[in-house]
Amino acid sequence: MSSPAEPVSRRARPAKAPLSRQSILEAAMALIRDNGVDAVSLRHVAARVETGPASLYAYFGNRDILLEHVLDAAYAEVTLVDATGDGRDWREALAGTIVHTIETLETYPGLGAIALGSIPVLPGALRLAEHELTLMEVGGVPADRAALAVDLIAQFAASTAVERTVRLNRGDVGDDRERVLAAYEQADPERFPHVARSASLLTGPDDSARRDFAINVLLAGIERAGVRRT
Repeated sequence: MSSPAEPVSRRARPAKAPLSRQSILEAAMALIRDNGVDAVSLRHVAARVETGPASLYAYFGNRDILLEHVLDAAYAEVTLVDATGDGRDWREALAGTIVHTIETLETYPGLGAIALGSIPVLPGALRLAEHELTLMEVGGVPADRAALAVDLIAQFAASTAVERTVRLNRGDVGDDRERVLAAYEQADPERFPHVARSASLLTGPDDSARRDFAINVLLAGIERAGVRRT
């Protein structure tokens, strides 16, 4: 007959990491990476850091505040592309930074929607805005136009990330493309002649081609557009 299991001393167990703002943020970000923003609740985050939800209120007053800080932590992760070296000019650097912003938001499914519904004022977002403004200053973009461009870039990056996340969650990107192509090809040529003729062109470009085209158009507009006074 086997002897009963030896009880494990509490001292032999690894100590639980102390609760902190950083540990809570990391838990929330891991939860979003795994399950998306909709899975985030103070209860679920608290479970990841092995505490009760009430303990989190000392650091983040509610879910919205927590997500605001998660978004800023994501912005802080964005790789900034500098305008010097490797033959890059300010346009290439800004385009690269925008791509990295989109890719970072896509890493956290649903976080782009949080970005669209807020005006970020925390250090990670300010770091990103500062970099973008610096690049546009190098390019000779007037300050008033650059200020509007920062807002436009943030909207574009967030909405692009949202679109990508929604399509990937549906899991039928290829089927959807074929369905749209068929609909365009079968469009009434008398009512929609351009759509019917351009069916393959309208549906052919992949996500990267669409993103890069939009960024090029965005940068061209930033460089050349005037600011209308009201």
